[in-house]
Amino acid sequence: MGGAGGGVSELTGSVGGSERVPRVPMGTLVRIGVLLTLVVVVIGSLNFARYDWTGLPLNRAPMTATKDVSSRCVEHIGPYTTESGRVVAPVVVDEQQYMNLVELYRGVPREDLQLTCLYDPFTFRSGTSWIAHLLPFEEGLSLGITNTVMTLLGLWLVLLALRAQGLDARVVLAAGSVYAVSWNVFFFGTGVLVDSSVVAAIALCWWLLSTRRPWLVWPVLLLGYPLKETVGIVLPAMAVWAWVEHREGRRSTAAAAGPVIAAAVAFVVGVAAWRGILPAPDAAWPVKPNLQNTLHNIGDVVSLGSFAVGAGPFLVLGFLAYRREARRSGWVRAAVDPAVIGVLTALGICFWSAITVDLTPRLFWIGTPFAATLVARWFSEGRPREWIDGLKLPASLITSDR
Repeated sequence: MGGAGGGVSELTGSVGGSERVPRVPMGTLVRIGVLLTLVVVVIGSLNFARYDWTGLPLNRAPMTATKDVSSRCVEHIGPYTTESGRVVAPVVVDEQQYMNLVELYRGVPREDLQLTCLYDPFTFRSGTSWIAHLLPFEEGLSLGITNTVMTLLGLWLVLLALRAQGLDARVVLAAGSVYAVSWNVFFFGTGVLVDSSVVAAIALCWWLLSTRRPWLVWPVLLLGYPLKETVGIVLPAMAVWAWVEHREGRRSTAAAAGPVIAAAVAFVVGVAAWRGILPAPDAAWPVKPNLQNTLHNIGDVVSLGSFAVGAGPFLVLGFLAYRREARRSGWVRAAVDPAVIGVLTALGICFWSAITVDLTPRLFWIGTPFAATLVARWFSEGRPREWIDGLKLPASLITSDR
């Protein structure tokens, strides 16, 4: 894709024909990262570990609900009391399951947990709960701390990926700011769900591809399934990355395909192995197309608004970057791009969720490491480039690197 001042070649980090020449001095990147870290910590504190110290009506779940999951598993979803006596309310079943899994890993018997049964898919997403159980705090706080660390790790990996792609400091700051102040970071990044970890894992894979180290992706996919199965979104993006590498003459067929095959095998092996190791579910939470759910989701103004706020900035700016490139190279060729494919795959998962369970921008979060690259490309040219060049930024934050 084209960039200002020499051009950024696709995802490889090559600028003006030189391989992997970073446009951002590391010291500048660190200053940008520290600033955005503070931003994430401040906005994330409003929903940190589900402490209700703001009084804002952020959680729309009913205070109590009952769900017949199977003939012997009737789930009563209601206010959750942590081991410290703190009451978290309302909660959704996901939060209830993940906090109970922290307790399970700490040795609490199943009959003493605050649920009827453990469910697939939550038991197979218990990697974050396992990490959290190692911390010496109550289960909600431990999950909040774990998710905050993972959110910040994801942020830094996105910034490092943008640097590796040959983008300059102002572009990295602009795209990083869109990422850091997003609704998902605010609402989910420090909460008691588990998406922060899988986003960090996907961002790690994206950075590895950006630095052209594809052979290091397979261990992430082998180990990543317990975080959440959506870590597999890396595979289609990686396959397209390999095709672009081969098309541009940077890798032979074997050198391009080998890491992709290894990553795919590792992911499949990881799924099979981890499902035999992770806590066994008592029943499967129903996830299948449901017309009633679908109609409710497309008619829920608040959910639609939340999705628009959470995914809209990335989708709008990403589409504008894609359209610009499509006008140069053609709509199909512009779509054969790992960043574009990563975003489209995330949208496909959002569509599946909308017709089965709910419509939430949280599921699009996994696509934001890829979307950040498209946002950065949009800022790299034309009027967006002129606008960020005209911003008066402190010399202590950004030095001239153009």
